[in-house]
Amino acid sequence: MILALVAGRAAPAELRSRLAYDEPAQRAVLEAERAGVGELAILCTCHRTEVYFTSLGAESEAVHAVAAILPGLLPTDQADLQLLEGLGAIEHLFRVACGLDSRVLGEPQVLGQVRRAYVLAKEAGSTGPALANIFGRAIRLGRRVRAGTELGRIGQSIGSIAAGHLARRLGGLTGRAGVVVGAGEAAGDAAEALASLGAALSVVSRTRASAGRLADRLDASAYALPDLGAVLDKSEFAVVAVSGGIVVRPRHLPHRSPEEPFVVLDLSVPRAVAVGGRADVELASLEEIPGPGGPGVAAALGGAEAMLAAEIALLERWLETRESGPAIRRLRERAGSLVTDEVARATSGLELSEPARARIEALGMRIANKLLHGPTTALREADEPTRATIMRMFGLD
Repeated sequence: MILALVAGRAAPAELRSRLAYDEPAQRAVLEAERAGVGELAILCTCHRTEVYFTSLGAESEAVHAVAAILPGLLPTDQADLQLLEGLGAIEHLFRVACGLDSRVLGEPQVLGQVRRAYVLAKEAGSTGPALANIFGRAIRLGRRVRAGTELGRIGQSIGSIAAGHLARRLGGLTGRAGVVVGAGEAAGDAAEALASLGAALSVVSRTRASAGRLADRLDASAYALPDLGAVLDKSEFAVVAVSGGIVVRPRHLPHRSPEEPFVVLDLSVPRAVAVGGRADVELASLEEIPGPGGPGVAAALGGAEAMLAAEIALLERWLETRESGPAIRRLRERAGSLVTDEVARATSGLELSEPARARIEALGMRIANKLLHGPTTALREADEPTRATIMRMFGLD
């Protein structure tokens, strides 16, 4: 059975911060010894950490084994984690891949993050047919939802939401000096959105080289972290999207007035900005910003939910058919055995050639197959009680 341990948007921010693993940390977990656990994959995004796995024995033992190898997870965190099983775990992964469980509805980056989670697990040798199946289905469904509904055309992302918030808060961004702290995917997304609204940007990263790679795309200035205070002092706002904990401290922040504070938007997990209680700094996180809405979003959501429901129905039917497979095989094996025994009994003592005997046995099997067509079809579509009743009717219970 597929299982999932989820620290999602509903989990405390402090817990999500402790479980925000970079790729080396994810690889270490994927390659760790894990008694009782079969396949394993880890999905880490800006606002979630989810572990998908299969059990080799008792499910409770597998859950404890996975919890034991997750760095930063404490026994007291149990109440804040969500355990999903079977179709519940699979449906959740599908929702994530479609952007239906994101802070920003239809978030385009998350599908790539789902794909990357599977690639990492495959490279670590921790996947198998079960996770290959559900991750493959999730990725294909995510693509179809984006191509077949308005979610793929809403154009919203974490960066565009952040830029829109700052534009509203500051009365427009044209010509306003701003700083983007970070050079990763989220920082790049935010920087491009800010630049498209006319902001005059500087990019600060741990090294000037990493900042330069993003700054060159935007015709912006690039700086290293030691220059952070001086760059912020010449700016009106900052967007911070880094990993690894606190980077922007009170000493880095410029002095303004409570009436016209310096505006900072922290997109990082864990949080990367500390203001020290200063009233002249306005700090917000992504959770505090309203996402997209309106009739177009509602229609896109309805279409995506319909496609998701159809995929789950197909998966349920596939699982039921797979569960019926052993019963169908037993039924046909029993029929084949009966035909062979009865042909042997009926032709005993007759001087028949092997081709003639084979033709008689083939005739018996054709008759048996025609008689079994109805029960076989019923087994493919049956739930467990109906399947058991059919098997009892044929003496196979």
